[in-house]
Amino acid sequence: MISRACLNSIVAAILLAGPSAATHAADPDPLFADDSIIDVRLSGPFKQIMKERPDEEELKGNFEYIAADGRPVSLEVNIRTRGNYRRRTEVCPFAPLRLNFKKKDLDETIFDKQDKLKLVTHCDNGSRAYKQSIHKEYLAYRILNVMTPMSFRVRLLRITYVYTDDNNDEELTYAFLIESKDRLAKRINMEEQEVNAMSVTLLQPEYTNMTSVFQFLIGNLDFSPVMGATGEQCCHNHTLFSADKKVYWSIPYDFDLAGFVEAPHAKPNPKYRQRSVRQRFYRGRCFNTELLPATLQQFRDKRADIGAVVTGHTEMEAGRRKSLESYIEDFYKQIEKDGAADKLTKACI
Repeated sequence: MISRACLNSIVAAILLAGPSAATHAADPDPLFADDSIIDVRLSGPFKQIMKERPDEEELKGNFEYIAADGRPVSLEVNIRTRGNYRRRTEVCPFAPLRLNFKKKDLDETIFDKQDKLKLVTHCDNGSRAYKQSIHKEYLAYRILNVMTPMSFRVRLLRITYVYTDDNNDEELTYAFLIESKDRLAKRINMEEQEVNAMSVTLLQPEYTNMTSVFQFLIGNLDFSPVMGATGEQCCHNHTLFSADKKVYWSIPYDFDLAGFVEAPHAKPNPKYRQRSVRQRFYRGRCFNTELLPATLQQFRDKRADIGAVVTGHTEMEAGRRKSLESYIEDFYKQIEKDGAADKLTKACI
């Protein structure tokens, strides 16, 4: 008779080697195909937008940048606020935005094939910490991009906001665009799935483990790959995709409350008795913990690439970059200890 431990090893090997363990992903759209910074001027009635926080009405604006060939590009764009937590005035005086372009204007530009795009903003004009945390959240997405093509791509902007309703006052800072769900679905040859809840048994196991360890790496507790927040559809800070409605991929986003980002509005989670937002807790699922040793090896194999994402991001202040490097180093110290997979398994949910 085969022991349970041996059977688990066989199952893990099959899952890791079989066709369900990976899927083909096409190349990203031009906008998300490289990591160079785009300099942008975004004009609009931002004083009104940030006062009224419209979630349906769009206000007219203008989006300007210089194309790679030196040609100035000016695009009409409709703007509104978006999101839940960060859309609250008391959380972010400058809320996240949604940019709605006219598709017909985007031909032969780097924005070709785009339509509605999420813009992650700096949250507070007067806060140096917030202006640095935008870099950190951008890097969290980039680290997940290193681990898998099954992730939302991002593009960093050096952006000047022009307040057309306040004497054309200007604010220079950073922001980043997130690949839309529609374009991600097209790239991975799947469709977004809208359900009330998801069974962990239907989630692609290797990918689910990998994203759970990624959330542990960045110190994030604000997510669920199988349930939505109260009153919301599945899944909290995850989007479900599937090609056949038999196997599902729960792809994460929105990392502002992670210890890696350390946004000023992030607070220790009392449920886990966190002493600080940088304290890590593993929230992977117990359903497929037999895959954890292989998952941890994936992260060991990508250690240099993950480190390069942070060390190469010179737009961030050197001290904050060093802090991120130290945070990643602490993660690797934890997963390289003897019995690391067993320790995470004991913490699974």
